[in-house]
Amino acid sequence: MISDLNIYVNRDLCYACGICVDRCILDNLRLHLAPCRTACPLHMNCQGYVRLIAQGKEKEAAAEMRKYLPFGGILGRVCHHPCEGVCERTRAGDGAVHIRALKRYLADAFPEIAGSPPKIKENSGKTVAIVGSGPSGLMAAHDLRAYGHNVTVFEAASEPGGLLRWAIPSFRLPEREVKQAIDMLEQMGIGFETQKALGMQMELDDIADRFDAVLLAFGAGAPLKLGITGEDLEGIYQGLDLLKRSKQRDMPDLGRSVLVVGGGNCAVDVALTCRKLGIPEVRMICLEDRKDMPAFETELQEAQEEGVVIENCWGPQRFIPAKDGRIGVEVARCLSVFDDKGVFCPQLEDTCSLGFEADSIVIAIGQKLAADGVPAEYFGEGGLLAVDGLTFRSLANRNVFCSGDAVTGSKSVVEAMAQGREAAVSIDRFLYGEGLSWGRDFFADNGFLEHYEVDLSRAKGPARGELPRCPVKERTVDREVERVFTAQDARKEAERCLSCGRAAEVNQSCWFCLPCEIECPVDALEVKMPYLVR
Repeated sequence: MISDLNIYVNRDLCYACGICVDRCILDNLRLHLAPCRTACPLHMNCQGYVRLIAQGKEKEAAAEMRKYLPFGGILGRVCHHPCEGVCERTRAGDGAVHIRALKRYLADAFPEIAGSPPKIKENSGKTVAIVGSGPSGLMAAHDLRAYGHNVTVFEAASEPGGLLRWAIPSFRLPEREVKQAIDMLEQMGIGFETQKALGMQMELDDIADRFDAVLLAFGAGAPLKLGITGEDLEGIYQGLDLLKRSKQRDMPDLGRSVLVVGGGNCAVDVALTCRKLGIPEVRMICLEDRKDMPAFETELQEAQEEGVVIENCWGPQRFIPAKDGRIGVEVARCLSVFDDKGVFCPQLEDTCSLGFEADSIVIAIGQKLAADGVPAEYFGEGGLLAVDGLTFRSLANRNVFCSGDAVTGSKSVVEAMAQGREAAVSIDRFLYGEGLSWGRDFFADNGFLEHYEVDLSRAKGPARGELPRCPVKERTVDREVERVFTAQDARKEAERCLSCGRAAEVNQSCWFCLPCEIECPVDALEVKMPYLVR
């Protein structure tokens, strides 16, 4: 039970900023976090910006979001929103609040706030090299520069942005959003050097000697192969390569039919790209049944809306040349995808029972780390970079740190950003000669409590609805499918928030001294003190 003995908090006004907890000189208050915040890899105060929108304080909401995230326009579009998966509004029976879409609304409506450069601390004189300009590298670069260090980002491609620029189609993440993020980082004084690849234009040992610290954040962008007969036939492409060529306006002639192998988001993006480019017949085959496909449900719905045929529970066994330059694929029924321990280990029927033909085949079954130019001692089990799990320091070199997909394998954009942030904390401490391990529990070290009380009677407004989207006939490879909320709709959606998190008494040590009440920015808190005392 959360105590209200001496402190009353108006949950309609409170946005869980924590200022009252900081101001309490008697250690009476604690901040009980909403589940959306505890689920966020960046620990964003989701409740905060949602509640401020509900109050009509949109600029304040954008500023609250900016405290935690410099790239709201990016995550507002491509975050996999784990916050929504734990939203208590679901328990009310009418669906989670559209937290990610509200993030995008703020980023689009107030770019001067959401994309503003941070205040930079006094120059430390220290230099940091970041190898890779994907989500993890960009977040680390932002934070390290804000700490006052001199940051240079090295990128193997012709333009910075990593998978944000090259692997996510423009109909999900417009290139302007990535460019705006890079521009903001350049305004901060971060340098970018492109077409600099490890093992080619530069060597790891050299940059480790030239810079005070190095962060390896180059992701896991090498495509996985099926390892079956005929995979090297002409007309067979890799998913990420094709997505990049689409961005570069260098698409090959794929013919009139394409078969995409894979059931994840990359496979769906490839299939949709092909359809938007006018290819009449696009088919996907994957091991999983429909409900277990790893792609996001919204993306699968888009694929079906746009005419992509999905063939479930089939595994390719070999590719063979067919008539008129087409390619045939023999498939067998997939009996199971994982073994008894949950390890990926597909089991197919012994005999081929179906076949498909297409002008082109695209393999999009995942990625792995291919780090040419990185010495063998930097790698651990599974072919990934070996690090200390708490500090992200390399086990091979004390001034080298690693983050993102190169450490974990393919994960989400927000998880990569979160790792970049944690690595930046470690690098900052390392450069100042401080311990790397202390204070790394976000919840305990900030005095936050993950316990909260939900009041389902607060649920109001309509059920969760579909986000506005571009009509199918108007969709192109460069036009965003999902549309932004109007101001009116954003407020209606934000009002659905139950405001689960709040400040509350823990120690019952209140002396009625009032700093918590006086400094609450929204007058949400009242100290219940005797009249004569007040």
